[in-house]
Amino acid sequence: MKNIATGALFAAMLLQTAILTAQPVAKADMVALLAEMPAAPATLEEAYRRAYPAGATSADAAAFYRPYLSKLEATYRENQLLQQQFYTKYPTGIRPQQQPQHTASKASPQHEAAMNSATAELAQKMMSDPAFAQKFSQMSEKEQHAYIAQLLADKGLKPASGTPNTNQAPIPGTDVEWATLCTEYTQAAMGLSRWEAYTALQQQYEARHQEIRDWAEAEIKKLPMISFGEYGHDHDPEKVKAIRKQALAKHREVAQAKLTEATALFQKFRRESEQRMTPLNSALKGVGYGSNYDFGIHYPTVISTQAAMLAEPDALLKDEISIINEAAQWEYDARNLR
Repeated sequence: MKNIATGALFAAMLLQTAILTAQPVAKADMVALLAEMPAAPATLEEAYRRAYPAGATSADAAAFYRPYLSKLEATYRENQLLQQQFYTKYPTGIRPQQQPQHTASKASPQHEAAMNSATAELAQKMMSDPAFAQKFSQMSEKEQHAYIAQLLADKGLKPASGTPNTNQAPIPGTDVEWATLCTEYTQAAMGLSRWEAYTALQQQYEARHQEIRDWAEAEIKKLPMISFGEYGHDHDPEKVKAIRKQALAKHREVAQAKLTEATALFQKFRRESEQRMTPLNSALKGVGYGSNYDFGIHYPTVISTQAAMLAEPDALLKDEISIINEAAQWEYDARNLR
């Protein structure tokens, strides 16, 4: 015969133990947010329009991207505020495990009397009717609960819905491999390939620009000196200007080549960023960004990793803005040669 403690079984049916603790992270679909980043300019003219709006005299493409950057910053602040709230409440970063809530104590005297009466009735029937006792013992747990529920209903007591007051719920956050997802993203994001490619691009084209500077300097030195009376001697300014104009044309060609190559690189970096973010981003979307989800012990790791994901588009864009400003500068110099 199954070991049945009828009093405990009744009490279990009146207890609520499913405790769900919301642990929100910033509500940000990082893949969608990355896709919102404006595409890099394809030409020097377009770079110039972004970096020199309304007659500006110095390159500042960041102003063009301000709406997007503001959106990034607002989402990042949301993440930081949630982290601050968590660590203010739990300075060690560890939240004590919550225990099931007991609701049996809230039962009215009438309910308690009905439950005691039903318990006594079932116990008496079990002892006085061996056939019933055997039949009851052979019931499934579901059938036993249904019988007890009906017995309680006959006494005018409807059992509370819920789970027994035993801590049988899975450990919070273990339904998703949060530690693995965060580690895989972090390790991929720490790779040096993007920095190495960006550095190589800068060095390659700086060398080409330096070749043009050396060429212009050598050509100017070839010019004959002319006298300016009491102001001394110097190269013919019109011929110097002609050489500088030729040099600027060469610089623009190199700048356009660099911008074209950089644009392809930026597209590659964005695709790689999307691939890194997708697994963790999808998991966060799947749990409603923690609005009704308990990450358990993984919460500090998850929310700090989300902060790293939020910083990634900003870092990508800063590199792009640097290239755009440089490309636009050559266009500006060519347009304003005096």
